[in-house]
Amino acid sequence: MKVRKLLPILLSMLLFLPLMAVSAYTAVDLRGVMDAHAYKNETISENAVLPYRIYLPDAIAAGFPPAADNAEQNEDAVDTDAIQPPAIEIPRDRTYGLLIWLHDEDCRGTDNTAHISDDAKNGLMNAILSDPEYSSDYIIIAPQCPRDTTWTANDNLYLRLLADLINTHIRTLPVDEDRIVLGGISMGATAAYRLITMQGSDTTIPISAAYLVAGETDYTVETEEDASVFSATKVYAFLSENDTVTPPDSVKALADKINSYDFTEDFTYAIYPEVGHEVWHQAFSEQALLEAFLKTNAADEPPTSDTVPDDSETVAPDTNTDDGTSTDEMTTQTDAVDTPGENGFTISPSIIAYVMLAVSCLIAVVLLLGGLLKNNKVR
Repeated sequence: MKVRKLLPILLSMLLFLPLMAVSAYTAVDLRGVMDAHAYKNETISENAVLPYRIYLPDAIAAGFPPAADNAEQNEDAVDTDAIQPPAIEIPRDRTYGLLIWLHDEDCRGTDNTAHISDDAKNGLMNAILSDPEYSSDYIIIAPQCPRDTTWTANDNLYLRLLADLINTHIRTLPVDEDRIVLGGISMGATAAYRLITMQGSDTTIPISAAYLVAGETDYTVETEEDASVFSATKVYAFLSENDTVTPPDSVKALADKINSYDFTEDFTYAIYPEVGHEVWHQAFSEQALLEAFLKTNAADEPPTSDTVPDDSETVAPDTNTDDGTSTDEMTTQTDAVDTPGENGFTISPSIIAYVMLAVSCLIAVVLLLGGLLKNNKVR
């Protein structure tokens, strides 16, 4: 009899808890997200457009216009109509670290959501977003590689667009250039190695550290000058012994060669046996290494009331880039995320989650009341 009395409550909990998890999972995608954008530089390519997401600490997010997540979008084509980025008020009392996050092959597209929706793959990004200490100290740029291509295809086309995008944000946001870090998995990690080795060209970005999972590299080191591109970058690499997608040999050989030179920073790698390609599960569960990576790149000393000025500065994007191109040729435009219905109303993942949660709560209440009434009749 006691078990029968508890059955409605237990059934209600079983329905309620999974839907709470669905709601929490959806919230992860929206945490700290500002606008979804698309980036284009006519001097690099007349046709290529790079969708990206930007996450901003609350201290500077307030100056940005509302997110465009509910505006209309054609999922198969990013709008390339140019608009001038708005002038925004950005507090200049401190600087922030910058994480560039590069996704894998499965997350390609133009929806501007697929590359941020998988928590298992986005462990480094979510480690920053879920910890107030780091989410208040980092800006995150998460670009999305379009379908049917790779980060390094067409003479590194999308990497060159990404480097241009990053340098634009370095000029317009309070980025600490000593704390620019790189993260990536699989295709993204392979692209990250390429981005590091492209230093010294017009794509130069001062990368202080990289957390790279299941990637490979075609970069070879013959001289100390070849190795010097890694001299200012501390690399944490995670590999699997039996990875047939991105075999570990190329990264291991590069790391051993880099470490044979006397550089300030080093190239650390871990090789896991019998894991396969999906080594990110192990890489993002290495709490000590993850914490060491974030601590290494944390602000040396947070600002105090004695050192922080009270005023803010209104900053408009530069009208000219380092290579002389104008913002008419290099544009940032709003790119919507969700697809609206015929009546213009957008059904987002969060709405679906909350509707499911409400339905589950209603079912739980009905079951609970039904069980209580039945038990009273038995008496």
